[in-house]
Amino acid sequence: MRDRGISPLSSLGTGAAGAVGAVLGAIFAVTARIRRSKPLHSVGVVARGLLTVAPDTARSGSPLLDEPGEHVCLVRASYAMGTGPRLPDIVGFALRVLPKDPAADLTDVLFASTGEGSWGRHVLTLRPPGRHDAQTTLLPVRAGGCPLQLRLEPLDSQTQPWPSSYRLSWAHGRGPWHHFGGLAVSWGEPRDAPDRFDPVVNQLPGTSQYAAVAWLREPAYKMVRLAWQSAGRLPASIRAAQDPSMRP
Repeated sequence: MRDRGISPLSSLGTGAAGAVGAVLGAIFAVTARIRRSKPLHSVGVVARGLLTVAPDTARSGSPLLDEPGEHVCLVRASYAMGTGPRLPDIVGFALRVLPKDPAADLTDVLFASTGEGSWGRHVLTLRPPGRHDAQTTLLPVRAGGCPLQLRLEPLDSQTQPWPSSYRLSWAHGRGPWHHFGGLAVSWGEPRDAPDRFDPVVNQLPGTSQYAAVAWLREPAYKMVRLAWQSAGRLPASIRAAQDPSMRP
């Protein structure tokens, strides 16, 4: 029997997202086998960061965004197709908020270069070589009964290869952006890390995934890992040389 709390239209949308997710997962899995790594964002640069939350009076529905404080972070900047910065590419930025209590859950947020407007914030956009502009989380999560999306804006966009300071905002649906904090990144020697960032598993506190979004995203993650278990992980020789302090 169908759950009466789920509308036929919602079920259809979730089913369609699941089908698309399965197709994308198969494509990404084949690509991972060929590349012997992640199908997208295979090479990146990891650094430590400090997130300072200083929200205004508006409330997002997530305690992490609504309560003042400082949080140590791990960040990873990368190019989706691996053609940047020599050619236009989709810029990616992964943010992992490390809990003060080692036993607490991680929080992962993934950003990608998108447009600026109320609709453009949901559309991936190629960035010209060396250009750093706003990025968003692209797909929303549910917070306080509303769709929540985050935006990351570089404050020193001319800095190469990656900016070191960012402004963070949130919005409900296609509504206005509300500034809630800043991020300072300490880029050192170029290095990557073997850890995977997963916003479905490591969710933003106070939020939940829309079923359609989860069905769209998670099959790709799972199929890539099944196809090539080391996808997204550095070779053992490089992992051994990594500074342990860079690992969450």
